[in-house]
Amino acid sequence: MLARANRGYTRHAPSAGGPATMRAAGFTLLEVLIAVTILGVAVVSLLGLHARDVRLIADAQDITIAGALASDLLAVARVDPDLEEGVVDGRFVADPRRANGKDLVYGGADAERFVWARQVLATALPTLRQVRVVVRLSGQTQEIAELWSVVRTEGPQP
Repeated sequence: MLARANRGYTRHAPSAGGPATMRAAGFTLLEVLIAVTILGVAVVSLLGLHARDVRLIADAQDITIAGALASDLLAVARVDPDLEEGVVDGRFVADPRRANGKDLVYGGADAERFVWARQVLATALPTLRQVRVVVRLSGQTQEIAELWSVVRTEGPQP
């Protein structure tokens, strides 16, 4: 078929001896409504994914910070000469001058939202202690980071 544009109309060549027909060029209202509906559904879906991604990024950031803080606490336990059995709870502070090294530990600017617990257990060897460090968000019970290690201590003096 041969078609030629003429002021918004399309002229179609006659078919099998019939007269030429004139039809308006463009989209119908129904086609436009269907296209806008599909576009709307796609945009709403993408916005929902974006909100979920933002939440996942925040959770990943909390997990990263908590893991670094737990690692720092474990490093402090490794060099502590007076590492005694039992559980010690504490929190992190952003100002190093407020840290006392016992239940208030310096953790940096983002650390004040977190609390920690350190559990020291005896082992079969008198010079080794098993240390468990747990970090969670303040006011929550779910553990974000947990590290276990074995630490060598001075042991009993003869």
